[in-house]
Amino acid sequence: MTTVTRAIPAEKAREEDSITRFDIHQRIQHLFLLLSFVVLVFTGMPMKFAENGVSKWWIGVLGGVEPTRLIHRGAAWVMIVTCVYHVAYLVYNIVVQKKSLTAMVPSKRDFILFIQEIGYFTGLRKEKPRFGRYNWREKFDYWAMFWGIPVMVLSGLVMMFPVFVTNFLPGWVVPVALIAHSDEAMLALTWIVIVHVFFNHFGPGVFPMNPSIFTGKLSRERYMIDHAAEYEKLKG
Repeated sequence: MTTVTRAIPAEKAREEDSITRFDIHQRIQHLFLLLSFVVLVFTGMPMKFAENGVSKWWIGVLGGVEPTRLIHRGAAWVMIVTCVYHVAYLVYNIVVQKKSLTAMVPSKRDFILFIQEIGYFTGLRKEKPRFGRYNWREKFDYWAMFWGIPVMVLSGLVMMFPVFVTNFLPGWVVPVALIAHSDEAMLALTWIVIVHVFFNHFGPGVFPMNPSIFTGKLSRERYMIDHAAEYEKLKG
């Protein structure tokens, strides 16, 4: 007796083997945030370390200090608009769509999972902790922007319009804004490069990159490993 099996198109098979993780709005927001951040770093750091030989060369490539400053400010406005877009997206989802976004809210369980992951990495724990839709690093990345970006934006606007600002505030606000802007930029760059980029793109099991934030989908196999608790809910 011959058994006949129905062939599944390759594209359909790949679709069934993946799970949608990010919608189109989230991917667009991340893309513009990524692009603006990269431009801000490559124009801001040379101005911060202006006496460095490499900085002088790169500023020369960009056409001088003034063009570099204009590019930096343009990227800053792109980041600001992206953040406004995100807030509008949140309001629409919560108020109009009536969606619950509590999966991104930090909880006591995140602290427990953090301790468990430290134990796993140090060999004190054999099993990897079972994360939900977002792990503690992803939540930290997200909520850090809510205090990091306001600091960057407000201090940047003070430096962008110093004369206007000092009509209402004392003059020492400008140098304080410069220090806050510079130090917050270094903090953000350090975290993004050492933690965010490593765990999302160079970590075990994801190298050379995790494409989900660009494609919106994550393989079912990877979802079972990185978001085991969420996967169980989806399967159930």
